[in-house]
Amino acid sequence: MLVAALLALSLSHGAPVQSDKLDQLAQPAAEAAPAATKAVSVILDCQIAAKSLTDCKAVNEVADTTVVAEAIRMAGGVAIPEALADSGARIRIRMNVAP
Repeated sequence: MLVAALLALSLSHGAPVQSDKLDQLAQPAAEAAPAATKAVSVILDCQIAAKSLTDCKAVNEVADTTVVAEAIRMAGGVAIPEALADSGARIRIRMNVAP
């Protein structure tokens, strides 16, 4: 998309088309697209304590334990609103993790 916009911009201003540079710009984007993998959803059951999530456990079945570990690590960085801090309540949160 960016390459097409650059090409259209250069053509509209009468600039000579530099296809070699445009091809170089297009290659990394084309190679990156197939490498993208689908994120895995992990549903965690966590306890709210002192503005953070603790005691997180995966509720759904996820085959890869490293994905679950990454979801738990990410949940540790979730900001908890002041109204819920120190409530001791348990919540469920969905984390999308790219394997």
